[in-house]
Amino acid sequence: TEEERGGSREGGGCGRREGEGQGGAGLDLPLVYDPSYRINLLVLPAPRAGPSVGLPPEERRAFRRALRHYASFKQRRALCRLAELASSRRALPVAAHRAQLLELTDRGACLVLAGETGCGKSTQVAQYLAEEWEARGEGGRVGCTQPRRVACVSLARRVTLECLRPSWVGYRVRFGASVPPGGARILFLTEGLLVRQLQSQVPGHGQGAGGFRAILLDEAHERRLHTDLLLGLLKGLQSSCPSFRLVLMSATLDVGLFTRYLGHCPVLRVPGRLFPIKVIYQPIPEQEQEASERLDPGPYLRVMQAIDQQYPAEERGDLLIFLSGVAEIGTVAESARTYATLTQRWIILPLHSALSVEEQDKVFDIAPPGVRKCIVATNIAETSVTIDGVRFVVDS
Repeated sequence: TEEERGGSREGGGCGRREGEGQGGAGLDLPLVYDPSYRINLLVLPAPRAGPSVGLPPEERRAFRRALRHYASFKQRRALCRLAELASSRRALPVAAHRAQLLELTDRGACLVLAGETGCGKSTQVAQYLAEEWEARGEGGRVGCTQPRRVACVSLARRVTLECLRPSWVGYRVRFGASVPPGGARILFLTEGLLVRQLQSQVPGHGQGAGGFRAILLDEAHERRLHTDLLLGLLKGLQSSCPSFRLVLMSATLDVGLFTRYLGHCPVLRVPGRLFPIKVIYQPIPEQEQEASERLDPGPYLRVMQAIDQQYPAEERGDLLIFLSGVAEIGTVAESARTYATLTQRWIILPLHSALSVEEQDKVFDIAPPGVRKCIVATNIAETSVTIDGVRFVVDS
C-alpha cells in the first residue's frame, strides 16, 4: 500500500515522510529534520506480489517506532563506548608525550622509552607511529614483541578496539595467528617468532627487520635469551636499513646500560598512573608452617572467605592470586573450586603459559552479577596484560 511505501524508511534521510513534502531542489529530501535520520536503519515493506501481512496501519507504525527506538538505543550505547575509549586514550600519561615521541623516532634510529606502569606504552606507541605514517601518506609496518603469547593476544584485541580498524591489527604466536588479509600494519608477536623470522631473512636484500619499519621491544628488562638475540640482530640491521627504527620499552629498565649499548641513544621518560593500594598482611599460624611437599591452600581460602564476609555480592571486584608454578596453581585451584561450589559466588580460572589460548582468554570475560572471578596465575599476569575488574591481589 501507499502507506507502507511512504513510511517504510527509518533513517538515511533520503525518503519522504507523510506531510513533509519535497525539498532539496528535486533530491527528494525531507523539509523537516527528524532525529531518527541519524539511525542507519531501513525497514522494507512486503513485496506487492507476496502475501499480505495483515497488520492494521496503527500496529505497523507502532512496530516501526519500537524498532527505531531500539536501534537508537543500540547506536547510542555503541557511541558512548567509543567516546569512553577515546577519553581513556587521551587520559593516559603517554598521550602527553606523543609529539616528543614521534620527533625522537624521526631523528634517531633508536629510542629507549622508560615508561612506568600504567602509562599506556604497550597499547599506544604502535598506534602513534602507524597513525603518523598514514597522515603523511607513508607506508610501513610496526612490530611489537612480547615475551608471552597471552600478552600478544590481549594487546592485539585491545588495540583493535581502540583504533577501530580491524584491518590494521594482528597477532602471531606459536600455534596461532590472526592476521588480516594483506598483512597488518601493527603486528604483536612473541620474541621467539621474530627471531625465527629474522633467521629466515636473506641477508643484503634491504628487507629491514622482517619487513617492519619499526620494532618495539616491550618488557626489554626481562633480558631473556630471545631478548638479547633480538637486540644484537636488530642493531646489526640498522646499518643496512637506515630507515629502520628500534624502540625499547620497559618500566624497570636499566637505562644507562641499554643507552650505552645502542650508541647513547635518546631516552624518553614517561610517568605512570598509579592508584591507592591498601596492604593487608595475613601471617600464617605456626601450626600451619610445617614443611610439606604440597602447598597448603588454607590461607588462600581464608582470603576468599574474608572477601565474602566483608563485601556484598553486588559489589563487584575480582581476586588475582600470584603463585610460583603450575603445580601450586593446580593445588590452590582445586581447593578453591570446592569452596566455589559450596558458595556459588566464585569462578576459578587458572592462568599460565601451558594453557591453550582459549583457556587463557577466559580470564578476560566478565563474571555474571553476584559472582567474582578468582584468577590463579603465575607471573604471566604481571606485565603487559590488563584484566579488567581485579580489585584484590594476593602476592605469595
